Amino acid sequence: MKNYALLPLPEEVRDWCSTIGAQMMHWPGVKMTHVFGTRAFYHRKVMFAMLPDKRSLESSTAISFITAPKDEANRDADWQTFELTDRNLIGAALASLEKAYRDSMLYSSVDRPSPIKPGPRKRNGQGRITDSVISL
Repeated sequence: MKNYALLPLPEEVRDWCSTIGAQMMHWPGVKMTHVFGTRAFYHRKVMFAMLPDKRSLESSTAISFITAPKDEANRDADWQTFELTDRNLIGAALASLEKAYRDSMLYSSVDRPSPIKPGPRKRNGQGRITDSVISL
């Protein structure tokens, strides 16, 4: 497993990412959470982008987003990075992120099987019904 160093973020890149994040929050169904000094963006339950907030994963100017699978046999998304080295690249970054947002619709939680399958229901010692979980 590769260990990533969490790199400090320049103030100007943080400002650019705030601008991009504010724009993405206007897209239907988008939610944002903080993850390890970054901001993770979700469409429904599918993460489609990560923008640095206080720290960055790969480089101090990189944003990350998913891309659609290249073939139907491999349905796993591939993560790409975009180096945001200049304010003039915000438009190109938003275009890439919008494509990732649209691609994330392919990965709806309805279409993808859950890694955890519910098990049979049973009664605990106090007469309450509980759910058990079977890991795949």
